[in-house]
Amino acid sequence: MTAVGLGKIILLGEHAVVYGYPALAAALDRGVTIAAVPTPAGGSLRIDIPAWSLKVSATDDHPVARSLCAIADELGIGRPTVTLVGDAQIPPGAGLGSSAALAVAVTRALLLHDRRKADRAVVARAADASEMLMHGRSSGVDVALAIAGGVGVFRKATGLRSFKSQPLRVLVGPSGAPRSTAAMVDRVAHETHEVVDDARLRELGGLTDTGTTALLASDLVGLGAAMNRAHQILAGLGVSTEQLDALCEAARVTGAHGAKLTGAGGGGAVIAIAPRDREQAVLSEWKKAGVTGFVATIGGGVS
Repeated sequence: MTAVGLGKIILLGEHAVVYGYPALAAALDRGVTIAAVPTPAGGSLRIDIPAWSLKVSATDDHPVARSLCAIADELGIGRPTVTLVGDAQIPPGAGLGSSAALAVAVTRALLLHDRRKADRAVVARAADASEMLMHGRSSGVDVALAIAGGVGVFRKATGLRSFKSQPLRVLVGPSGAPRSTAAMVDRVAHETHEVVDDARLRELGGLTDTGTTALLASDLVGLGAAMNRAHQILAGLGVSTEQLDALCEAARVTGAHGAKLTGAGGGGAVIAIAPRDREQAVLSEWKKAGVTGFVATIGGGVS
């Protein structure tokens, strides 16, 4: 059987969510799939994802190897003679929740192999153990969405509150530039002096509320305006780049309602929402800039 972990985007609220403010986030309609198969030649637990050119054993000196070990240790299953064969429909290191999607898919695959129920709390604990190694301080939103799917408002104190909404088409543009979530979180901590009531963090939290109301009302113009302002604040916090700014501006000039970076920033991806008849034009502009984007559908129900 195949196990799945979904990718994600943050429509509004990244970085502020680390300090307890809400984030409006959604699972993508794609992610990572993993199947656990016995390894005929024996040996330690290993993983093979050709789409990411990733092939490591739990005994290797590699970040993914250490994450595998953390998951296996949290599940208490040792190092089974299993190869985790996977496929990925999202790029790694692009701010689309790839590490959480991988951790959730790996956890579910190992539980299936061990003939144990993939209880959400168990999956979350194991995936969180991996995420702490990969990113340090984490809000938890990536893991929550990789498990549950759907769209909702996430708070560190209360987790993900999913809600029904009309399906929303989102343009996603992976920049191809590497970034470090931990480094970007540290940058915001330095910029705000870790003051929870920092005006910029407070405004980002308020924009989440505004954007959520707009999404529920299918007010794409209002949601786009909130996204544009959020990107401006995030850029002021030092987590955008010239490339991300240019991709967002290209989307807006081409007719998008709104565009912003998604996730930690410092590279990664941008997202945009646009009228249906302007979507291909936005993707074409991104393509001219060397970025191959895609259209994802979010929302539509509660998982």
